[in-house]
Amino acid sequence: MVFKKFMAKLGKGSAQVDLILDQHQYKLGEQINGQLVITGGTIEQEINKIDIDFMMSVRLGEHIQTVLINRFPFPESFKIQPSEKKSYSFSYKLPQNLLLSCNSVSYYFITHLDIAAGVDSTDRDPIDILPPDRFQNILYAFDRLGFREKHDSRSFDGHLQEFELAPTSMLRNEVEEVEFVAAMEETGIHLFLEVDLRTFAGEKEVKRELWLDNQLLDDQNALIDYLQQVLFEMVNNPNLYHADKAQFHHKIAGLPGAIGAFAIGLIAMELLEDVVEDIVEEIFEDDDDDDDDDDDEEDSLFDFFDDEEED
Repeated sequence: MVFKKFMAKLGKGSAQVDLILDQHQYKLGEQINGQLVITGGTIEQEINKIDIDFMMSVRLGEHIQTVLINRFPFPESFKIQPSEKKSYSFSYKLPQNLLLSCNSVSYYFITHLDIAAGVDSTDRDPIDILPPDRFQNILYAFDRLGFREKHDSRSFDGHLQEFELAPTSMLRNEVEEVEFVAAMEETGIHLFLEVDLRTFAGEKEVKRELWLDNQLLDDQNALIDYLQQVLFEMVNNPNLYHADKAQFHHKIAGLPGAIGAFAIGLIAMELLEDVVEDIVEEIFEDDDDDDDDDDDEEDSLFDFFDDEEED
């Protein structure tokens, strides 16, 4: 028994935690359901608390920013016997305005089991966040028109998540790229569309604000026809559209269903904390350098008096 206790303190044979989710792909606004399972080890152990952290990793340029979206604490302590299993229900409704999963955005749950006088146990469960059906219909309609999502599509621009499409057939000679941001509402979707045109004078950006109601979004053929009409109008009459991108981003980012807007405050706070930490580290490094300089001065002073005594 003494040996088992010793090994449990080292993490061998100690209690384990496992968050079991009903699936690993969810759409914006859907509810996540699962079970939190704690399995006892080889000895009785005291569990101080359990935390489930919902995390997001976002690549911003060359840096990856990790953000805590939500924490679900189980603060009550309890004892778990050898090989005993305890199970707790877990549920969480995803916000409507999270970033969608992509090459630069990933999500996962980290579960921490805090064990008294032992090595804590952790569990990591990645999930994918997918577009809701109404929004997926927009991507599908563009795809049917020959516009495919680029590898670096769905990047976070600091305000919203941008979707970037490249023409593969229709308007391939006239259009360099199509971009849009979106905000979902109960009755439809706001879309801010930007078309980068190829002209003799270089690239020209044409911007237009659209409102797609649910009736249109649910009729795939009608949606395809409408988006095709919009694209041809923007290509053939670019001077008719002068929407202000910055103004629209500011307006749409304030809507509850603006895709990606959830990340604005979280990432800004994380970046601010990183900056503060860097400043504090620099201050302490400067203090250490000053202390080293003081030590050098003291050493040289003692050397001087030693020389005087020798004389």
